Amino acid sequence: MGFAGILGQERPVSLLKRAIEIDRLPHALLFTGPKGVGRFLTALTVAKALNCLNRVNGDCCDRCPACGKIAKSIHPDVHLVTPEGATVKIDQIRTLTREAPLTPYEGRGKVFILDQAETMTEQAQNALLKTLEEPPRATFLILIAPEASALLPPIASRCSQIRFAPLPEGVIATRLREQGCEEGEATLLASLAGGSLGRAQELRKSPLSEVWDLVGQVFAFPPGRTVPVLELTEQVLRQKETVPLFLEALLVWCRDLMVSKVTGHQELLVYRHREAVLRGQSESLALRQLLAMYRTVKQTLDGLGRYANPRLSLEVMFLTLRDLQAA
Repeated sequence: MGFAGILGQERPVSLLKRAIEIDRLPHALLFTGPKGVGRFLTALTVAKALNCLNRVNGDCCDRCPACGKIAKSIHPDVHLVTPEGATVKIDQIRTLTREAPLTPYEGRGKVFILDQAETMTEQAQNALLKTLEEPPRATFLILIAPEASALLPPIASRCSQIRFAPLPEGVIATRLREQGCEEGEATLLASLAGGSLGRAQELRKSPLSEVWDLVGQVFAFPPGRTVPVLELTEQVLRQKETVPLFLEALLVWCRDLMVSKVTGHQELLVYRHREAVLRGQSESLALRQLLAMYRTVKQTLDGLGRYANPRLSLEVMFLTLRDLQAA
């Protein structure tokens, strides 16, 4: 599959293939961007392309013994450095710097992939600096981090940075459907994934059907009743790890209500499979109410990111939504 298996990253892939093809790949690369958009897969593919026995146009064959060994993490010239515990430690980098100058055992070049490079301790980054300043001829280092600013400036400045963009929702939804997702679920997961296929795949493992049921209850509060609000809060908090997912799904529902109210076009909805319910709810509410509901949910979601009390935040949000529906 090679570089063709990397979705939605045409510019990074084109740059890397061309550099490999003309033997001008920088010895120190920094892949930045969100998690789950193909940074690690691309680093692995670069390692394959550098050592592939049947390389064509800067791409690997994914069939030769070298590609097979890299895929199985048993190639002696390709090394993965990941955090031990919470950080990449100085001893890990010292091992790297001892290995880096050695002649490749069987491949064209030695490749060191530093995943989550932002977790390197300051001492570890300082230990890596000399290797970056004077890279051995047949050695390549690929650092993966969310932003260049997550590393010490001397480290980032000595790497050629390649930025990976969030993936379009359509690309994510298509891949999920290829993996067996139903149309409605794939569209919803893609909208909640924030441009990350990895996050969409993680969300697929979560109890989405339960989340949808809870979202539906938000717009069924009896006017002036508080007990249903407290009961729904309790239901949501039974699985605290899904509270952000619930709020994101609720925010998308509020967005769809506004789309249904303003346009009436089903193809613009994320929850297309619930178009009839959305239309009914949107017809009973004014646009100003829908806008206020969206802002309320968004503020609650943002507040959770600032360590707000989940129970209190949910109760206040539900009470506000109940009153807005009755206004």
